[in-house]
Order: sequence, then C-alpha cells, then structure tokens
Amino acid sequence: MRKTGFIAVVGQANAGKSTLVNSLVGQKVSIVSPKPQTTREQILGVWTDEDSQMVFVDTPGFLHSKNALGDYMLKSIESAVQDVDCILVVIDGHDGIDDRELAQIAKYRSRNVPIVVAVSKIDITQPPRLMPELAKLNGIEGLNEVYCVSAKRNNGVEELKQGLKKYLSGSEMYFEEDDVTDKTMRFSVSEIIREKVLLACEQEIPHGVGVEINKMQQNGSAWDIDATVIVEKASHKPIILGKHGAMIKSIGVHARESIEKLLQANVFLTLWVKVKEDWRNNPSMLNELGYSNRQK
Repeated sequence: MRKTGFIAVVGQANAGKSTLVNSLVGQKVSIVSPKPQTTREQILGVWTDEDSQMVFVDTPGFLHSKNALGDYMLKSIESAVQDVDCILVVIDGHDGIDDRELAQIAKYRSRNVPIVVAVSKIDITQPPRLMPELAKLNGIEGLNEVYCVSAKRNNGVEELKQGLKKYLSGSEMYFEEDDVTDKTMRFSVSEIIREKVLLACEQEIPHGVGVEINKMQQNGSAWDIDATVIVEKASHKPIILGKHGAMIKSIGVHARESIEKLLQANVFLTLWVKVKEDWRNNPSMLNELGYSNRQK
C-alpha cells in the first residue's frame, strides 16, 4: 500500500520553489522566471512511485499585497498550508537566511505540522558562505530537518524526496499514476506564454502581465491556439510588440516550441497584445484569467 499526502512548498519570492517542485516531480509543472511572484496561485505537482504519492503544493512567494491579485496570492499561500502532511520551506542559500525566513518558520511551528527546510541554490554558493547561514537554523525548536539542494543540477533532490516520504500519513491515491499536475492543458498553455513574456521582457516589463486563451482547438494532429497578452499600461504594449513586431514574434516562437513539447503535437499560435489598465484590481478581469478567490 502506498503512503500518500500533501506537502506545501513555501518561501520568499525567487527562493527557487517552482524550480524545486519541477525537479521533485521530474517534469515542468510550474513556470520559472527571475521576476518575483511569477507563481500566482497554488499549482499541484504530483510524484508517484511504487511506494508513495506526494502532492507538492507550489505557492506564490511571500509578499505584501498591493492589489486584488496580491490578495488572491496571499490567500493561495494561506490555503496551501491547511491540512497538509508537511510544510517545506525553501530558502535561497545564495542570498542568505534573514529574519523573514526565520519569522515564517516560527509562524508555521504553531500549526503542529512537520517543518522541513530546503536550502536551495547551493551550486552557486561557496561553503564558507553557506555554513554560517545554515548555523542560523540550528536548534530551532519544531524544525524537523534541513536539506541542501540544487534543483537546477538535481543535487540533493532525490535525498529530499525520500526524506519527505516519512511524513506522509494517508493511503488514498489522489491522482492517477501518470498525472503530474492538477492543472488543465489550457492553464498550462497560458502559463507558458506568460513565462516567455517575462523572460523576453525581463528588464522592461513588470510582472503585471496576464494571458487570456481566446481559442484552443485541435484540428486533426495539430492545435490552433489564439491568445492575448494583457498589460496594465499603454507604454508596455510597444515593448512587448517590439520593433516591427520582432519581440512578440520571438515570444511566439519560444512559446510555441514549449507548447508543442507539452501537447506532443504541432501548434499554430497567434498572439495579440491588449492594454487593460489596472487589471490586477479588476475582479471581472481576475475571474476571466482564472484568479478567483471564491474557491479559496
């Protein structure tokens, strides 16, 4: 009988949570970019082997909300840590452990849930710099274990995965054996496009970008996808379009390549850019894009 359970993955923005979840699952289920709050809601990554099924709940980075979307993201974090078997706190070892991480660990101790810390990005952190940071975690009451990992290089990830198994308390299979996420293909496609926008416009565009799938239709062995990239300011639209449309074309090429890998089929992708000022404070727009607190 398999042991099963849920593991909430929490931490500061850009701590490496999504990269670690992807590595733990062995497949990309969460998009990744250098921008804070790239992840906007709970995304489940599922790992199943012969003796266990672990459901990892990837969450947005801790933040101070400035709009309705931020409120939604905060509720996503709070919802994620409810009724889980373990809370996995991811800390960027390269940036160091500060009072914010220590305060979050202290906050979760009151839940009487096992707390495991994964110190990430050890591949770019020299041991003399890392060891004093790890010492800050020594003796924290209620902290069960600490692992050092590099998700990009897959170092320490298998050890972490095996260690987390001991905290699983269920026996019910929540997903089929070949499932890796709870998200629909439509959601995954929209997230891939958003990721490519964030990566292409890293310096020029803040993370206030949304993607709406207008059409996603299978025609024989290929997919016809039409999507709109939504920005908050008129000045952002020409940046994403680029000179003579070069930027949006490049975004489309990279997005199409990743979507084809996801769907295992040829894809015809059409992208548009639309300005919706202050959309992150517009309940109607948030609902249209799938950010709704009604189920949180």
